[in-house]
Amino acid sequence: MKRSQQREWVFKLIYEDSINKISDVEKALAYHGLEDEDFIRDSINSYNENYEKIEKTLQDSLNKRYSRLSRVEKAILFLSLNEMTYMDIPVSVSINEAVELAKAYANNNDYQMINSVLGKIVRK
Repeated sequence: MKRSQQREWVFKLIYEDSINKISDVEKALAYHGLEDEDFIRDSINSYNENYEKIEKTLQDSLNKRYSRLSRVEKAILFLSLNEMTYMDIPVSVSINEAVELAKAYANNNDYQMINSVLGKIVRK
């Protein structure tokens, strides 16, 4: 599976987690037939370990706007911030992938907001 496809699955699992907390990562991966995908496993485990820190970064950067983000937008931002901060994925790669996910899954111009927020956080 290509890395972009793996990243899309990580996004979907983070979104799923926002609706119904994933308590058993291995069970969730097996349910979706992803048990052999180490990048997805590592990403979700990192997301779970760093959730509070990522959320704080977003809340500090967005202030009141954070509460108005959709679950899709939050999932994309969580994915990208986790990659850039805790998984050593290059910033440009992570932001580009986040923008592409937003174009595919978010509302019309939400990709611009995703790009802007991530850029602002990286510049800090």
